[in-house]
Amino acid sequence: MKTGRLNLGLKFSIAVTLLILVIMVAVATLIINYQRDALRQNTFDNNLLMTRNLAHDSIESLLIFDPLRLDKLVTTILDATSCTYAMIIDRDGTVVAHTTRSILGSRLGGEQHQEMLQKTSEGDEFIREYKADEGLIQQFSVPIKIHDEILGASVVAFSVQDIDVLIEERISKLRRYIYLITGIMVAAGISGAFVVSSRLTKPLKNLKDTMHQIQSGNLEVEAENKNIVKCWERLGCTMTDCPSYGKLRCWAIAGTFCHGEVQGQFAQKIGDCRKCVVYKESCGDEIYELIEVFNQMVDDLKYNLGELEKANTEKDRLERLSMLGEMATTVAHETKNPLNSIQLATSYLKKNFQGEILSEFLGIIEEEVRRLNDITSNFLAFSRPAPMKVRPGDINTLVKSVVDLIRQEATDRNIEIVLLTDENIPQMEIDVARIKQAVLNLLINAMDASTESDTITVATELNKSYADISVRDTGKGITEEEKEKIFKPFYTTKTRGSGLGLAIVERIAKEHKGEIHIDTAVAKGVKFILRLPV
Repeated sequence: MKTGRLNLGLKFSIAVTLLILVIMVAVATLIINYQRDALRQNTFDNNLLMTRNLAHDSIESLLIFDPLRLDKLVTTILDATSCTYAMIIDRDGTVVAHTTRSILGSRLGGEQHQEMLQKTSEGDEFIREYKADEGLIQQFSVPIKIHDEILGASVVAFSVQDIDVLIEERISKLRRYIYLITGIMVAAGISGAFVVSSRLTKPLKNLKDTMHQIQSGNLEVEAENKNIVKCWERLGCTMTDCPSYGKLRCWAIAGTFCHGEVQGQFAQKIGDCRKCVVYKESCGDEIYELIEVFNQMVDDLKYNLGELEKANTEKDRLERLSMLGEMATTVAHETKNPLNSIQLATSYLKKNFQGEILSEFLGIIEEEVRRLNDITSNFLAFSRPAPMKVRPGDINTLVKSVVDLIRQEATDRNIEIVLLTDENIPQMEIDVARIKQAVLNLLINAMDASTESDTITVATELNKSYADISVRDTGKGITEEEKEKIFKPFYTTKTRGSGLGLAIVERIAKEHKGEIHIDTAVAKGVKFILRLPV
């Protein structure tokens, strides 16, 4: 079976099992080798100690030469495991006690005993290994002495083969215990690996299922994270006006009130949020942090797709407006010449022909011709705007001048105009003429919506990094349906007018990277707010 076909949990379990096996085999090998060496060293030390004890116990018997006692001592040594023979020799090398009695009284000689006798005469211990018919023999020789006087030596020989057999028997028992422990640990490791892998891979499986749904086009799903912490509860926050209060994932919400200051967008604040205890506890580990990053990517994708759809809609609208503008320009150009001819003819008739009825109708013709000229001029201005002329300008001075232009007409109609200015607004880079046109259009709109004794309030206000110009009337207001269409070109609720006034205001706002919106929450009438970045 190819490992690529196995799921992640099974791969993890197999890896853990193999790792435990490798570790246990390595540990078992080290333990067995160490124990084997330790047993050999221990056996060696015990055999040497046994020979020394024999030498010590033989001092008195050799001194008074008690052969029965010496024979009993060597016979006792023979009962030791793996002992081949034991003997006691005097200072001349004569065997005075031996486990093989036929050797009693013989004298040790030859090269194989020469070194041992030499070491004995010098009072030194001697250990050697040699081959015999029964196999490899390890021989220990310890001098028997009183103070510095050498009386003889005790010699004990052990079968190396028997020692190895004994050691291997003990190692075999140890090996069985280790294998048993290894089996228990492997079984526990496999069970633990399956449990751990199941817990680790469950969120990854959920993430994979979510990705499959997104791959199928469903962007409304979200990978589950049970560790999510509510920031206002975790931090004991009481700022209910914070944008994240009562919501989850505060790190993805712009304008939160963290660390005593207002935070920015996700990309600006995420660096600080990763250090926050709320983010750390919500993510928990790398897997859940991956889930949160994935969820944020999906949110960004939905937002960007929405913005792209808006951009495409706006593009289509602008293309339609462009075509309409081209048509309007052509019509306006073609209309202006006959209008001028009509106006000239009307003026000629008024000057050269008298009559009350004729003058009245000629006046109506002149007024309508002027209105048509204004409409065609608006068409031309909207469809082919001139380049912006940006320079430093004072918003308050600009608004005051526009209000002064229209104040007399308002007084004549018994409409009160109230002007409120915020002197904290700094100089701004604007196209003064276009902003004047926008404010004038808003004021004309408010005048048209007002009746006798109504009030129009014009105000400027510094709102963080924006300058707001608001125009509020106390007229009849607008409906929700009108609110949706009011900025569309050529839409108007008046019987007279081109329907381009508010469309021009919206375009001027966008040219300055600002916005225009309607506040219908006022008690009476409607309030237009032109917001420009400082």
